[in-house]
Order: sequence, then C-alpha cells, then structure tokens
Amino acid sequence: MSSSRISEELRQALTRLAQEKNPDPSLIERIARWRRACGDAEAAAQWQIWSLLPPTSEELRPALASLLSGLGESHLAMQLLPNSDQRRSWERLAVLIERKQLKQAASLQRKLLTDPPDLAENDLINLLNQWLEAELYQEALSLLYPLLTSMQKRGETLSSRLCCTMADLLEKQQRFNEAESWWMQAHILQPQQVWPVMRLGYQALRQQKPTLAFHYARQTLKRSPHHAHAPELQRKALQAMSAERSLALLDGNEPPSLPPSQTCSPPPAECIDSCLKLALVALEDVSILQDWADQLDATTASQTRLYLISSHDPLWLEQQAHQLLPSTRIDLWPSWDGQRHGDVDLVLTACPADTIANTDARIWRYDAGTNSWNAP
Repeated sequence: MSSSRISEELRQALTRLAQEKNPDPSLIERIARWRRACGDAEAAAQWQIWSLLPPTSEELRPALASLLSGLGESHLAMQLLPNSDQRRSWERLAVLIERKQLKQAASLQRKLLTDPPDLAENDLINLLNQWLEAELYQEALSLLYPLLTSMQKRGETLSSRLCCTMADLLEKQQRFNEAESWWMQAHILQPQQVWPVMRLGYQALRQQKPTLAFHYARQTLKRSPHHAHAPELQRKALQAMSAERSLALLDGNEPPSLPPSQTCSPPPAECIDSCLKLALVALEDVSILQDWADQLDATTASQTRLYLISSHDPLWLEQQAHQLLPSTRIDLWPSWDGQRHGDVDLVLTACPADTIANTDARIWRYDAGTNSWNAP
C-alpha cells in the first residue's frame, strides 16, 4: 500500500507521532480507527489501548516503523529504529528488504537467526512474502527453517499455513522429497485444505505411484468439485496405470470388455459365508463378487461394505461393483491400511498375504498361475 492511498490527515498524524516525545492520545485514537477500518482488529485494539494508556517510546517507535514501512515510507521508518536495536530488529529487516537493500538484509537476517527472538506468525509470513517478491527463495527458506525448528523444540504446534509455506519453498528449489513430509503435515493439520492434497498427488506421480496420485486427485475433487487442475492429475494417473476402461468412463465412452484371459475363478463358496465387510486388494475382476452378491438379501445388503484397494482400473471397477452391489457402501483406497481396513471380515487379494497386516480377517490369495485360491 503506497502512501498516496491514505488521507493527508492520517499522513500528518503518523508524522507527528514519529516526531513527538509525548504522543497526543487523539492522534493514537486516529490510528486505531484507521486500523479498525482496514480490518486489522489486533492492531486496532493495541492502538486503542495506547490512546488510553500512553505507550513507551520503545513500544511506539517499532509499531510506527512497521506501519510506515508498509506505506512505502521506508526512510522515515528507518529513522524510528534506534541504533541499539537496529542489529537485532525484525522491523529493520523488513525495512531493508522493502528498500531493496538485499545484501544488508541477508546479513542482518543471519545475525538475527543466531539467537532468534520470538516472531509472530503474521510478521514471519510478511517477511517471507517480501523475500518471495524479490525472488530470493533461499533467503526465505533460510529464515523459515530455523524458526520452525525452534518452534518444534519448544513443543509448539505448527500451523498448516507455515507447513505449506515450508513445503512450497522446498519445491521451488526442486527438493520434492523433502517437501513431501511438510505437505503431509499440513494435510493432517487441515484435512479439508486442497493445496497440500494436490501437491501430494503430484509428488506421487513423480515417484511413479499412480494409484496414490489418482487417490489424491479424487480426494481433491471431493473437496473442490470444480478444481482447475485435479482432473488433469486424475487423467495422468489413469494413463500411467494404463487404465483404459476408467479413461473411457472419464470421457463418457463405453469401456472395452474385460478379456476372458483376465477373469478369475470364483473364490470358494465357504469363504464368503456371513461376510459383511469385504476387501478386494489388487484384483480387477468384479465377477468374483458375484457369489457374495447372490447370498445377500435386502436386509444384509444394506449393511455391507466393500473396499476396492490398489486397483489399477479404479473408476471402471467401482462402476461395476456399484452395478452388482447397489446397496453396498463402496470405498476406493490406494493401498491396504490396517487402521482403516482392519475390521473387514474377508480379504480377497492377489498380493502376498503377509502384506495384509493388522487384521483378524480371513485372507484368501488368488494365484494367477494356477487360477486358484489359497488360504494362508
């Protein structure tokens, strides 16, 4: 915000406060009304208190310097910061960056970080944004990383915003593997936020994990149905899986039929008795669910749940399962998760049985070589 966008009355109030030894309470009240009008409730409250209980010079001068710097009055802001405070002043750092004195700013930042004082999150974000506007991403990262480390050592819970900022800075330097854990932490802190989910999806695609990339794209679309980039990520993931039938459904076309050579023999009838929760892991032939569907009556069908896990043709498999089991709740998931899926009654899988952990379910493994089912 430039100084030309404030009234002459306000500009004069700021100038007088910067010059007077004994600040006029009416001028401070004027600043409080201005900050309130700008939606800065926290600052407005502080200035309102100061209009009743005059601040010390040590309190007032840095606050004025911050306001003046934001208005483009960098020279006056610098004058407000006492020499004894300049070496270790976050306000001075902001002013130096604002004035494009970037070498001096980087040097001051390094000194500040040797013994960093507390810095409010909004002030930290503002400093980071200044470095980003100057396209000095390493300086932004050099500021953020030690402060986050210090916060973690003090046992503070990091905000999703700070985790996202950290991850984004790492990605700007193509340090994608390091960024992944920060995106995940941001996602855990704020599960409905779509930005971390999408970035995790792109990372999964880079790591050649298309089933996981598809999952993240789908989760993004559940949160934001009109997301600009999630459909493209979903398509790329399906292409990486060679999921021809799912791609056909995505385009509104009739999917090709499943070749007879890819069909499985039905699982043993006794293994599906009394099963209400079933997990189908790494199997694409929905016909193996037919016996399960046939034994369900109207009452039990509404109580059933089917997990389709590690599918390489997920949209098609989900559609087929819905047609066969219209009353069953069906969930797609990219991999087996013992905490999420451990309460199933039966697992039908093409994976080694020891990869299905943390469950008391009956496990039957399909052997494609012999077209047969084996119980461990």
